[in-house]
Amino acid sequence: MAQAEQSGLIAKIRKSLPAVRADRRGADSESQGADGGMARLVARVSFLLVVILPSLCAMAYFAFFATDQFVSESRFAVRAIAAEDDNSSKNSLAAAASGAAAAMSGISSASQNAHIVASYIRSPALVSDMLKTTNLREIFTRQDADFWAKLKRDASLDELTEYWMNMVKASIDGPSGIVTLEIAAFRREDALLLARETLRLSEALVNDISNRARRDATATAEEDVFRTFATVRKALANLQQYRNEAGVINPVETATDTGKLMIQLLGEKIRIENDLFVGKRQMSENAPSIRNLQSRLQTIDAQIADLRGKLSGSQTTDDNIAAKLNKYEELEVERQFAEKRYEIALASLDRARMMAERQNVYLTTFVQPTLPQQPKYPRRLALSLIFPLVLFSLWSIAALIWASVEDHRL
Repeated sequence: MAQAEQSGLIAKIRKSLPAVRADRRGADSESQGADGGMARLVARVSFLLVVILPSLCAMAYFAFFATDQFVSESRFAVRAIAAEDDNSSKNSLAAAASGAAAAMSGISSASQNAHIVASYIRSPALVSDMLKTTNLREIFTRQDADFWAKLKRDASLDELTEYWMNMVKASIDGPSGIVTLEIAAFRREDALLLARETLRLSEALVNDISNRARRDATATAEEDVFRTFATVRKALANLQQYRNEAGVINPVETATDTGKLMIQLLGEKIRIENDLFVGKRQMSENAPSIRNLQSRLQTIDAQIADLRGKLSGSQTTDDNIAAKLNKYEELEVERQFAEKRYEIALASLDRARMMAERQNVYLTTFVQPTLPQQPKYPRRLALSLIFPLVLFSLWSIAALIWASVEDHRL
């Protein structure tokens, strides 16, 4: 009996299982329907808020509110002329090699100088220099400019510099080094004024670079000239001090004059000795003429001995012409050497100046800035199309990420 009741209960449970399963499937479908409806609602609202409304606002801004911006364009090149070697023409092969090296060096230098000028144009230094002659704040805060495009009234120097970098474009053509300058403003006259002022300041920068290069090229030579001139002055001062201490102007001339006088005395001594030899044969030694000759001979011997002492002296004293001549020649050699170095330094300075004068850097503007006739910015149609596409792309990426997260959650 108990087994029969148990079998009947199992049969009832089996009959009730399909109904329970059907109820569960209905509840799940209702839940999935509710979630799907909520997802579609969120997607529509987000698409409206993220894509449609901002795109309409952007289109309305570009169509009715965005202020025209005029662009003044100019083109220039920074050229460098290097000095040529005068001896290169002696050998045609060497001249060709030197010319090729100079050409490559000139191209590299010109490209480097062009990058320097382009960097200066987009720098706070140019903004500071331009503020000295031009009221940039007034130009970029015109009343007829729209709120989003113009510079704010209380902008700092850093904000003005950042705004200037957005309004100016300086692009460089690599092979030729040509710089294309574009400057935008809300008025035609302002764009032309800013372009001309930028070119003037850039040219002043290039001239300053050229002058600085010339000063650097001659600075070392000038220092060498000053140093060698100081050596010459010191050598002359030492020589003058020695003359004052020795009491002679030129020991060489003094020695020459003393030698000439000694030669004369030696000649006179030989003549007296001959006369004395002849007189002793004819007269006695006590004869007045013989005594006179002997007296004169003694006097000449004393004078010769005195002159020899003045010329050479003893080895223990420096009070003689030979010692003075040795010191004088040493000082004289120092003076001549210093003067020779000074002459070489002067010649080097002249060559350095000639080379520096031939190494010029200058700015050549071959496309002068002109008054623009048509506004170049903003590109209303292009931006009106690009802005919705960008927003739609961002919304699509966000929607895909959100859908992927929901799928993993389920």
